[in-house]
Formats: sequence, C-alpha cells, structure tokens
Amino acid sequence: MKALALIAGFLLFLMPSLVSGKQRRGLDLILYLPFDGAQGKTAKDLSRFRNHAKLEGKVDWREGKFGKALYFCRELVCGREPGLVRTPQHERFAFEKGEEITLMAWIYVDPANVGGKLVGARAIIYNRPRDTQANYGLRMDRVDPSFFYRDNEDVDFHRVTGIWDAIPLDKWVHIAATSTFGNPDAMKIYLDGKPQRTNMKGGTKPDDWSLGDGTKPPMVTEGPVTIGGYGKFLDPFQGLIDEVMIWKGTFTEEEIQEIMLAPGSEFLGVEPRDRLATTWATLKQSP
Repeated sequence: MKALALIAGFLLFLMPSLVSGKQRRGLDLILYLPFDGAQGKTAKDLSRFRNHAKLEGKVDWREGKFGKALYFCRELVCGREPGLVRTPQHERFAFEKGEEITLMAWIYVDPANVGGKLVGARAIIYNRPRDTQANYGLRMDRVDPSFFYRDNEDVDFHRVTGIWDAIPLDKWVHIAATSTFGNPDAMKIYLDGKPQRTNMKGGTKPDDWSLGDGTKPPMVTEGPVTIGGYGKFLDPFQGLIDEVMIWKGTFTEEEIQEIMLAPGSEFLGVEPRDRLATTWATLKQSP
C-alpha cells in the first residue's frame, strides 16, 4: 500500500509534463514588466532576475489592459519631453546565433493627430547596447509590427515585418515576435495571437535601413532593455504599453493565445489555472 502511494505521488509530480507534452527545457522568462503595484519611478521586473526598470523623462501611469500600464507621448503631441523605461544591463539579455527569443506586450496605439498628419508609434521593446543603436527589438514601422536585430559585424539590420493586418488604433492589441537568431524562416510576427504574413524588406512600404537577410549571428550585448523608446528618448512610442515580456525560447501560436488570456502575475508563485497550465507551468522551470 505504501509503495502504491509513493508511485501515485511520483506520477502526480510528472503529470504537468505528461499531460501537456509541450514543455521544453531551457524556456526562460528573462524580463516581465506588468507595470502594476506601486506607482512611481520604478517598474518592477517579476521574472526571477528582478531587473527592476526606471522611468526616465515623462511617462504616465494609466489604466492598462490588466491593472496599470504606462503612457508614452511624443513631444510633438504633448508639448513636453518624451520618456522611456530602462532596465539595468544583464547577461540574460544577450543572445547568440541559434538561440530562440520571444518578445511580447499589450499595446494601445494613440492615434494622435497633429496638423492632420497621424503621428505613428515606434519603439516598443529594444535591447540598446549604445545610445543611438539597438541590438534587437520589437517596434512599429508606420502601422506594421516588426522584429529586428543587428548582426555581430555591426554591418546590417535584419528585419521581418508583419504586413497582413495593420496594428489597430484606439484599442488594445497583443503583439508578439518569435525568432531563432540566424534563421530567417523562424522570424515570425503575431497580432492578437494570429501569425502575420511577413516581409523581410520592411512592410508595405519598404525602405533601406535593414538590408540583412536574417542569416547572420546577432550582436551579443547585455542591454539594457528599454521600453517605449531608446537612447535619449529616440523613436518614442505614442500610446500605452502593458505586460512586457522577453523569453529565451519560442512559443507556438496556441501558447501565445493562452498567454493573452490573463496577466502573468496571476500565475507567478501559484498553481496555474487549467486552461493555462501548458504555458504557465514553464514559469517555474529553471533553464
């Protein structure tokens, strides 16, 4: 009887992996900024690395998709200095060729109109090794979402842009990018959990700032990571950003749709709800 109890306990221990069949070793949440809790000049990182970020310039706390969010505004629109959020440098923000990455956030694009011209949003999540250059990031190119990285020779940017659906204005939308550095076929963009048709040339109106083909290794840098802009408030976002995540590892379409259902903070340190067990059980795994 005692032996049967031990076996039953062992099977219960294994159950999450046996049921889901999807958990992958090495999947690691390296940055999670829910923008909740105390409101001030610090945004807490709820990943195990605790790289708490600082608010710089003019950034406002507003109601978000889940709890609070941060509002970023361009000088042209608000008549004031823009702002951003900046983490410390950390070794886990560095990626090498063959490593997988997922970046995601909820965004609400404010269609601010100045002189009849739409002021677009730009930077969402950037890894910024130098003041005016970024290593990898998730951004908007006009109305199209894109993921990019700089190669290790500092020669070209490698960019993939979603060209299926424009990012909606005046509503919350979930944006995600997954990639394996050095593999152009693995560079994918998702809007509200739906994969987008993509273009390596830069969206519906191609330009020439990114000439790479996605095959080169990335520049290996430790950040810091900035949200809503980079450098000295360059390429500022226009609108709200919430639930920022960076993962080492990639997710399937189904898993991204699961993550969208609730804030990640609801599942940290507790048993995940049944419908989210597949994805959120990985939060407790060490790489």
